[in-house]
Amino acid sequence: MSNSNEDHLSIGIELFKSKQFKESYERLVKAFELFPENQELNFYLGRAAFETGNYEMAIMAFERILITSPFEHRVKLEIARAFQKLGANNTAKQYCNEVLATNPPEAVKNNIKKFLIYIDKTEQKHFLTGQVMMGVDWNNNVYASPSTGIIKTIIGDVNLTGPFSKKTQDWIYNTTIGIDHTYKFPYSNYFWKTKTSFYKAIYDRINTLDIRYIGGHTGPEFISGKNKFGFKFLLNQIELGNTQYQNSVGFKGVLNHAVKPHLVTSMELKYEAKNFPGYPEMDSNNKSLSFDVGLGFKKNWYSLGLKAEKEDASDDEYSYKRFISNLSITRELPLKIIGSVNYEYQYLYYDEPTALFNKKRKDYQHSAGCSLEKKIWKSLLKPNKNISLRLNYQHTWANSNIELYEFDKDLFQLFLIYNF
Repeated sequence: MSNSNEDHLSIGIELFKSKQFKESYERLVKAFELFPENQELNFYLGRAAFETGNYEMAIMAFERILITSPFEHRVKLEIARAFQKLGANNTAKQYCNEVLATNPPEAVKNNIKKFLIYIDKTEQKHFLTGQVMMGVDWNNNVYASPSTGIIKTIIGDVNLTGPFSKKTQDWIYNTTIGIDHTYKFPYSNYFWKTKTSFYKAIYDRINTLDIRYIGGHTGPEFISGKNKFGFKFLLNQIELGNTQYQNSVGFKGVLNHAVKPHLVTSMELKYEAKNFPGYPEMDSNNKSLSFDVGLGFKKNWYSLGLKAEKEDASDDEYSYKRFISNLSITRELPLKIIGSVNYEYQYLYYDEPTALFNKKRKDYQHSAGCSLEKKIWKSLLKPNKNISLRLNYQHTWANSNIELYEFDKDLFQLFLIYNF
């Protein structure tokens, strides 16, 4: 072997070990052209080809080794990985079983079994997960009643009367059910995902505020490298008391990008057509754009969200623009309790003056809270199947240029959560 080709081989191996796979592959291909029988060259060429997505070349290089050394178990496992990437799962399993039949060391045997389980998962087409939450809330201002009982209007000061005129507290018993189904198209990075949600809240004393929500979305997703793209069709329905309050249909596009394992971003563009059967003047088209960042740093997980929303209603008095920002910090506390704190700010302003106040409404709403969650049971066979308890507290205070919409409230929540 000439010095030049020796350089290609040695440099190619060094480049591989330093994880410069593309440069390593190019070097090793040049050495392979003159010395295709070199087993060390073929091994690293196969590894570099695998890392750069050239699975056929990887198989060719590994098969050359097996021609002269048919009992190289490591090579059989490498070739199995390459066949699996090409969708030849049966061939990949055959190579794995050949190695298992030789009774390899326990660590190797366990790795092969994990790989076989992984192959089975890649062949699985349907995935079903879900969550059931049952909880009780205590809200000390269920009507979001204003902080003052006297409101200034264009006709003078008005004394509020009735249930909305003062703070009213109540207990709320609620149930949330969410079902997620994913269909994976065979041998591809394409998925069809569907999520259905049901929420029911029953007030202890004020039945007119009972809520029933049912809705969901469905649509395709595609994964490419560190990116995930999704397009979803939306359908929602809300009942308030025993009356149908709102229906909506729409769609949204989502892009998720994993910059690093501890840094992820998400962007969502959504459109909804809303219909209010009892209030046709509120029928509207809603458009929103949101951006979220998640960052893991020093055992904490930081989440930052920004959202801009525009709603165009049939009556311009109900048309508005809203901007939302939120920040939360989560970390594991002693006794494996997950703790978090959060803060959210909303700025909302309406397009047209209200008739009673003759000015455009502007709201400035703040919300801050904390939560504790403790897993109390986990399945040994299916780690995603577990039960946990969660305790939440949230304080909300709203300022406005119209006194009617200034309020504050406290919300305590206790949930039992079952994930499956």
